[in-house]
Amino acid sequence: MPLKFQSIAEQVAGAIRTEMENRTWGRLLPGERQLAEQFHVSRKTVRKALVELRAAGVLQTERGRGSQPSPRRGTRREPSPRIALLLPEPLEGSRPFTALWVNHLMSLLQDAGRPLQIFHGAQYYGANAARALARLTSAHSARCWIVARSNHTVQQWFAASGQPALICGSAHPGVALPSVDVDHRALCRHSAALFLRQGHRRLALFLEHGGHGGDVESEKGFREGLRSTPGAAAPLVCTPERNAASIMRELRRLLNRKEPPTGLLLSNSYSYLTVLSYLGALGRHVPRDMSIVSRDEETFLRFLHPTPTYYSTRPAKFARALHQALKRILDGDRTPFTIRIMPDLVQGESVGPTASKRVQAAPRH
Repeated sequence: MPLKFQSIAEQVAGAIRTEMENRTWGRLLPGERQLAEQFHVSRKTVRKALVELRAAGVLQTERGRGSQPSPRRGTRREPSPRIALLLPEPLEGSRPFTALWVNHLMSLLQDAGRPLQIFHGAQYYGANAARALARLTSAHSARCWIVARSNHTVQQWFAASGQPALICGSAHPGVALPSVDVDHRALCRHSAALFLRQGHRRLALFLEHGGHGGDVESEKGFREGLRSTPGAAAPLVCTPERNAASIMRELRRLLNRKEPPTGLLLSNSYSYLTVLSYLGALGRHVPRDMSIVSRDEETFLRFLHPTPTYYSTRPAKFARALHQALKRILDGDRTPFTIRIMPDLVQGESVGPTASKRVQAAPRH
């Protein structure tokens, strides 16, 4: 059956209704600004949600006293199980793919009567993460925590805490938690084969600094793919900081090698954009002088020239996989199961044959 569409205001109204039933705020609701911060929406959206609740007769507002639940007859409904999502940065500062799957997941959970509450903060991912996570989880109970873009420290803390948790991404080795992610290992094996068919034997892999579980799997898959071909060198693995200057510095280092790589697999689309523009500034042509592939997808890739080669996972498909995993956990499954999604290859013009292969393919007169 098709998914029922809900506007953002309707989703916020449902979440506020659930919080009132859970008596989270006591007698009076927080103000519009506090509600907007809690649900990561604008005050205008909160205002629309409150109007809907007043129209439904579940909320009353008195001038000078604020808003409070309307008196109701009958038995009180049992609280809905709350799902919590933890991110390193605010949702509005996340990548578009993340914002899209979060929105899809929020709609799925709202239809199931399970509100999604989002928390964010760099302190939950840093050196003192254990203390910050303990305070967060004691102050905000949840039926299950979804932990996104997590490092090894965060995953280990949730595994040791005994709280139901789902890794949005790949679990690090030794972390016994369920996880949902793109199949980065199979994807990068496939990408290695794509380069090899075009004659490339010297390749580099750009991963993000910070050590996400998906990056560990990516390196394994890329190395496996290259080992399958005699004469292919082990990949050069780079982990620049998440900024353009660091990526360009790493690329300069590679290009200055005696035998520089002829192909690059980039772990995210922003790195791809930096590399493409920097190669252009150096007068290097893609793919004639360097072939490049993006492991991940963002919408702007479709507007670049030459058209990029990248791997695509639909946000709605990713959200549905997370939803299925959550249902398993809420039904009592405590095994560290994994769900992996194989994305689709979008074949562009950013991968081409090496110079030696072009010579071999040239017609002889």
